[in-house]
Amino acid sequence: MHRIALAAATVAVSLVGVAVWRSAPGSVAHDFRTGTALADEADMEVTSPHAQVGKEYWVALPAADNLTNRPLTLLRGEFTRVPHGLKLIEYRAFSHEATEGHPMGPTPVGGSPGIPDLTRLPDYSDRPSRVAPHEPGDIFWAARLRVTGKVTGALTGCRYFYRQGSTDYQQDLSCVTKIRLGPPLKIRN
Repeated sequence: MHRIALAAATVAVSLVGVAVWRSAPGSVAHDFRTGTALADEADMEVTSPHAQVGKEYWVALPAADNLTNRPLTLLRGEFTRVPHGLKLIEYRAFSHEATEGHPMGPTPVGGSPGIPDLTRLPDYSDRPSRVAPHEPGDIFWAARLRVTGKVTGALTGCRYFYRQGSTDYQQDLSCVTKIRLGPPLKIRN
């Protein structure tokens, strides 16, 4: 009986360890403190009324600009709320240089005239990116989303994970992206 109880306890501890390990960026089991190092563009809202069911779009998180006197290392970014009607496909990190700036609205997968196809650009999500003190970050995170039906809410809750010194932080930034079904944009040549 003692061996069965010990085996059950070992399995339970192992499962908890796996859950904690998977929840943290960089596969390290630890908690994140609430951070304040990143600039928050409060009241920033983007609306896209031309989405099509079955189409995929890239939606960028806000820029990760360092407000402090110390460098930080950006680990990853994510949306905390994806509404019904959108399916999260993946996250990637892109360089502002490669995209010639920060995309403000949903970008079609495959690109469009004047907008690069982010899918073909280098993905920096597998490595942390340094952000100098009082400087904008060169890397931004974006979510690839598929429209599966009527979108019933907004894409909200932009969260970045970063390290400053030896402490890991998470910080939520204000962001609202409303993706709505509507007629496709007409492209003029």
